[in-house]
Amino acid sequence: MTSNIADMANDPSGYDAIPYYSQAFAQSHPDRLASIARIFGLTPPDIARCRVLELGCAAGGNLIPMAYALPDSEFVGVDLSAAQVESGRRTIVRLGLNNVRIEQASILDIDESWGNFDYLICHGVFSWVPPEVRDKILRIASRQLGEQGVAYISYNTYPGWNIRGTVRHMLGYHATPDASPAERVAQARRLLDQLVTAMPQEGDAYAQMFTSEVERLRVSEDWYLYHEVLEPNNEPMYFHQFIEYAQNAGLQYLAEAEFSNMLTLRLPQPMAQALHEMSRDILQFEQNLDFMRNRHFRQTLLCKAGARPHHALSADSLAGLYIASGAQAEPAIDLRPGVAVNFRIKGGAQGATDNPLTKAALGLLAQRWPLGWAVDELFDAACEQAAPWLPDSDPAMLRTPLAHDLLQCFLSGLIDLHSWQPPCVSQVSALPVASAWAVDEAAERSLVTNLRHEVINLVPFSRALLTLLDGRRSRVELLDELTARVAAGTLTLPQADPSAPDDPVVLRAHVGVWLDDSLTRLARYALLTA
Repeated sequence: MTSNIADMANDPSGYDAIPYYSQAFAQSHPDRLASIARIFGLTPPDIARCRVLELGCAAGGNLIPMAYALPDSEFVGVDLSAAQVESGRRTIVRLGLNNVRIEQASILDIDESWGNFDYLICHGVFSWVPPEVRDKILRIASRQLGEQGVAYISYNTYPGWNIRGTVRHMLGYHATPDASPAERVAQARRLLDQLVTAMPQEGDAYAQMFTSEVERLRVSEDWYLYHEVLEPNNEPMYFHQFIEYAQNAGLQYLAEAEFSNMLTLRLPQPMAQALHEMSRDILQFEQNLDFMRNRHFRQTLLCKAGARPHHALSADSLAGLYIASGAQAEPAIDLRPGVAVNFRIKGGAQGATDNPLTKAALGLLAQRWPLGWAVDELFDAACEQAAPWLPDSDPAMLRTPLAHDLLQCFLSGLIDLHSWQPPCVSQVSALPVASAWAVDEAAERSLVTNLRHEVINLVPFSRALLTLLDGRRSRVELLDELTARVAAGTLTLPQADPSAPDDPVVLRAHVGVWLDDSLTRLARYALLTA
């Protein structure tokens, strides 16, 4: 949720008193929007040279790292909070960026003079503003989005927000109307503490859901509690209501930015079958899915009413895209036919295959991670690597089966699809360079945004190392600096090795091990650039 909630209803000083935490959302990146548009048959603008508008951009935590990674594109943000806008502008100046600007304005002020845009981002705004502002958001998307452009709009949904709304209304009912933002947060926390002790630990389903929501809010940050729950505007809606709203504005449903949320792979088979049987089209399917999953939040992609998306995916859907995956083989890859190899993303998806060509392709993807391969390039390289185990038929005959396997890997979350290669590197150079945006973030916090627009939580050692990677220090120089800090007690080794040895030689050896490990990790985290 961003500070344009202040439009027409709230005092924008609330965002000065309790600033909204401004961070990156990978689902809103133009690359995600363009990739999904392409697999559904649209021809979205090239994100390397595009124009992007973010409504309610706060301090630019989502917008500025996009601009940093896409220097030939133009980014425009708008927010009502003077404090947040000024903070974002200071960051832009500090990084020396000239392709991004943040304007202090109301969403209602945006007109044709702002120009047209290829991609529109509106995260955490739509549900939290009055009806006239919601209307304006959709009008901007309809009138100022290019013919093949894509809009990203997130919003709260029923039925999942029913229980959340109950707790929200209870907190509002007990709030002092003229209390300051900080006082309202304090009041809410006192009530949440009372509620969590008053509710039975074991009870009916309602009591369990109510208690779960109370506990969720108790551990939330002040900025989230105030802007998500205590603001006067928060209007969830059903998916079908949002789509009707969008259609009346000349827009249509494209997809969800979190693609896995459109799938039934994790549902019991009888439930998935029933969903398909009771749904006449994709819109009814998505609404029924919300009913069955009790969904509370959506990140919907919209396109112009005149666009012609094709929601039936096929092997051809991958054409022209990049494929990336950090999935590792368990055990080592054996390309022989019939030998199954399992591939797993740490803490995420996994899948097995005995197809030599598919095994070779997944192995090549892991080697190049965090960068990707163009689909045709990957096919040729996999064919070359798996040649001894492939049939003697025309290699072109193998392309469709491999594309089908890769599409299944995408649907299961084992691979990512991209329209663009981020400006990161997969190998550590002699004079490593970190993303300037991530270095700027690391000066203040452990959460940093990588060049794939993902948020990474760094341990203190890696965070300190990141701030030293300016392209002017060799490994020896980095080792000197880090060893000195550990010896002085201003930096600790990672948790697995917390104590610093007394012997300087042994200490330097220990720090060297962690230096090499951390450099490799920073490269895999897409935090290093050329």
